[in-house]
Amino acid sequence: MDTGNPYPTLVVTKYMGSKKAILPFVADELTRLTEPGDITVDLMAGTHTIGYAMKQRCRIVSNDIQRYSLVIGHTLLNYNPQPQFEGALREAFKRYYRINGRHLEELFEPGLRREKVMLSRDTDERPDWEDYRDFCEGHPYFMRSTDATDWPEEYLLLFKPQRIAAYRAFNKLEPYSLFSLYYANSYLGVRQCIELDSLRYAIDKLCDEWILDNGDLGLDPFGLRCLLLSGLIAVLNRINPGPGHWAAFQRVSQHNRDYLVAQRRIPLYELFLTKVAGLESALSKNPSPYAPHITMNEDFVAFMREVYEYIKQAKVVYLDPPYSQGHYSRFYHLIETLVLYDYPEIAYTGRYRTGRHQSPFAHKDKVAGAVGQVCQTAREAGVVLVVSYSRGGVVPDCEAFRGILEGHYPSEKIEFRQLSSVHSKLGQAKRMRTEEYLFTCRP
Repeated sequence: MDTGNPYPTLVVTKYMGSKKAILPFVADELTRLTEPGDITVDLMAGTHTIGYAMKQRCRIVSNDIQRYSLVIGHTLLNYNPQPQFEGALREAFKRYYRINGRHLEELFEPGLRREKVMLSRDTDERPDWEDYRDFCEGHPYFMRSTDATDWPEEYLLLFKPQRIAAYRAFNKLEPYSLFSLYYANSYLGVRQCIELDSLRYAIDKLCDEWILDNGDLGLDPFGLRCLLLSGLIAVLNRINPGPGHWAAFQRVSQHNRDYLVAQRRIPLYELFLTKVAGLESALSKNPSPYAPHITMNEDFVAFMREVYEYIKQAKVVYLDPPYSQGHYSRFYHLIETLVLYDYPEIAYTGRYRTGRHQSPFAHKDKVAGAVGQVCQTAREAGVVLVVSYSRGGVVPDCEAFRGILEGHYPSEKIEFRQLSSVHSKLGQAKRMRTEEYLFTCRP
């Protein structure tokens, strides 16, 4: 919880374009336009900063194309931390975690054995940075474009396409091993992949089986799954050695070896319990009188069509579209895969999911049409549209963005506000000064 902000915030993961830094700028306008209990529609919710800030005042109807957003949103908007994740729940979870972990430790023993030496705390025993680099870059993974050498044949068989196809074809085939097969020694270490896979396995087993077998406890399996997945996303965010996204992983160098080693020594199980407990504590301090709120996972056009009746009843539709040509599906592919856990086809150096969503708001030749679709729906429904944007985006400045809006609204129906701000530009040392825009369009 951010006590220095008049609006509550709860961060599950770092996120480009998050409104946390300028939350009063946006939330003050939404508050001005609404009365308690009014419906606010959040078209592209991301990590649900706005919904979480407004959920004590409004009924939130939120959406995002990315599945991880639905998980985070349902947790932040709807999770009631009673009973807490402790006692029999936690004991069952721990048993499932150990079952999957033991199986993976046997399968990936060659990688674990070599990694133990590479991460040794004994500086006399630990190899130099070049050896660690060679270990990481020479480790096998699914869809590796070059052969991995100097590994036992039975170890290499684990990563063959035929084996991955079986995981893809048979839902929830055990042991869970997606991260161990795809991402070891890239975004995280070998043992960390095993721990992450085993935590993911325990979440499914607890919510799909244990809760059903203990129906007398009255637990909500979907709500608990979203809470635990949110905790796991927070874990992945914590051990990420990069700048707060997963567009690329750091290659081992003389400069960063010690930092990467320190990150990859972090054990995940206790960290996971800490993150979940932190979420439960924060959520208990920010209940909503209007829960349950609606969280959805659709393309924005399909979403507006599906919830059009809610839009007609809403006071405000809020649009916070992507600003840059970089797609969120690339920057956050790893947490999307963590949630979907579907053994996807991957491509490029960053091992991105193929067939990722490409937002029209990130294309210069499509952004005006996409904004126009939102404007048309909002005007037809007779609801106020609030749009946030930033200077230097795909639409370069406020005049150009206002020009798009004026294709759908009379000029006198558009109110404009501006705020000087800074962007962290995740991955860059210097923060960049910019201008944040807020357009309020009345039907």
